Amino acid sequence: MSSRFNSISASEACLHEGENAGSFALASQGDADAGAAMSNETELSLLSDIESLSASLGEKFEEIRMIHDLTARLELQDDPSETCQELLEQLIVCVSCETLIIQLDPDEDDVLGGGLQGIGRPIELTDLDRVVHAAIVESGIEDLGEGGCADPEMNSSSEVTAQRRAGDRPDWRKETVIVNHSSNPDLMNRRVVMMPIARGSVRLGRLIAIRNSNSNEFGTIEVDLMRSVLMVLALHLMNKRQFHEMQSMLEGTVRSLASALDAKDAYTHGHSSRVADLAVQLALRLGLGDRSAEALQLAGILHDIGKIGIDDSVLKKPGSLTPEEFDQIKRHPVLGYEILKDIRPFRHILPAVRHHHESWDGRGYPDGLVGDEIPRDAQILAVADAFDAMISDRPYRRGMPLEKVREIFQKGRGQQWAADVVDALLQSHDLMQAYAEQRPFARPDLQPQS
Repeated sequence: MSSRFNSISASEACLHEGENAGSFALASQGDADAGAAMSNETELSLLSDIESLSASLGEKFEEIRMIHDLTARLELQDDPSETCQELLEQLIVCVSCETLIIQLDPDEDDVLGGGLQGIGRPIELTDLDRVVHAAIVESGIEDLGEGGCADPEMNSSSEVTAQRRAGDRPDWRKETVIVNHSSNPDLMNRRVVMMPIARGSVRLGRLIAIRNSNSNEFGTIEVDLMRSVLMVLALHLMNKRQFHEMQSMLEGTVRSLASALDAKDAYTHGHSSRVADLAVQLALRLGLGDRSAEALQLAGILHDIGKIGIDDSVLKKPGSLTPEEFDQIKRHPVLGYEILKDIRPFRHILPAVRHHHESWDGRGYPDGLVGDEIPRDAQILAVADAFDAMISDRPYRRGMPLEKVREIFQKGRGQQWAADVVDALLQSHDLMQAYAEQRPFARPDLQPQS
């Protein structure tokens, strides 16, 4: 009994062992299939992630390239409207729009000019105003004007996104409004993005992008690109404003210095202005360009500023000067240099101010420079200064006739003054005649250099 039981048990055990082995084999095959499927899914997911990352990097590269190209072209002396137009031309290539507009706010000093620049399909101003107003209303942002605040509650009746910058109170001037769907009649069949052009708390204008509702919705990537470009534009426009303010301060300083000199010697005011204008004319005729001409304009106005430190009895003496008195007069280029040297915006004109009485043969003052040792601006200023001194009436003599002036310059060509500068003057008969008669002479407008 026991033996039979053991025999059956052994057979059953072998049978069960076979079944288990078969089950194990089936399970192993199933696990392998499942693992392979999982591996394929992982691989597909990884490929998808790589493709997505590649596309994102490509878009980010385009954004960086565009910003780089834009910043490389920005110059402070450029007209803001031209800068905005160029930006729109670049931006519309990357952000498909039916109409793309930059609206600059007017400013007190008219540095930015205000007004609209657009590209794409033209839109009537009244229609644009309705679109802007509708987008503001749709997003729940009330356009309250200077100092106004937005309603933080969003309009839930339409698919509208308004992205706000961090702050204690949302400000309508800092809003980015994206309207992809709306039942508002003024927004029907339109998708609209409005973004501020702002730096800190200062609003400079806005960008308005409009596309047909048949086109894709405005997405995050496009909005980020527009935001990045507008940050660069805002920084440029603020720099332009600040540069204009610095120029105004500089001009105010020049006027103050000139007024101080005028109070001491009335002759110097007219003389300095004429020397400045003539030096500009000579620089342009010598092909030096606007940068040198602009420096000479400033140097001409201030070249005699050192005379503030000369005794009135010497400066206004109607007769001939004694050697001691002339030594005092000869100090004025160095005194002018000392007055201006610590004013940073004047550093580039210091060589012209200090050396405008140097002589080509080395017999000038204050440093006895010879030939090309004399700074180029000082060479030009020396000729303009001498010409005006010769033709002007002084308390102790009448102005010289032009023929006499020509003779003196011809004799001093290459000895007292640079030969090519003298030639530029003597060959400009109309210029000499105009200044001899103290008539204004037309010249190109000079643009302040950054």
